[in-house]
Amino acid sequence: MPSADYNPVVVRLEGEIDISAVEHVVHELARAAAISDDIIIDLEAVTFIDSTGIGLLAQALNKGATLAIDNAPDHVRRVIELAGLTDPLI
Repeated sequence: MPSADYNPVVVRLEGEIDISAVEHVVHELARAAAISDDIIIDLEAVTFIDSTGIGLLAQALNKGATLAIDNAPDHVRRVIELAGLTDPLI
């Protein structure tokens, strides 16, 4: 849910979101959280996502982030839908 002073930070992820990307993704999300309570995770440039990536996104959603999948590749969007993460999407 957006804060009263909605000023989102957009985290644009790209490439493969898997175990090798965990450290980078966690760092980017922490950096964004230090700036704003409102985080939008843009997945347009993500080419692959595995269960590790889904876990990271689920954690971010639990902390109030929003996923932007409108422009995400179909195969990435499908994995997110199958994982049940589509309810809180923009």
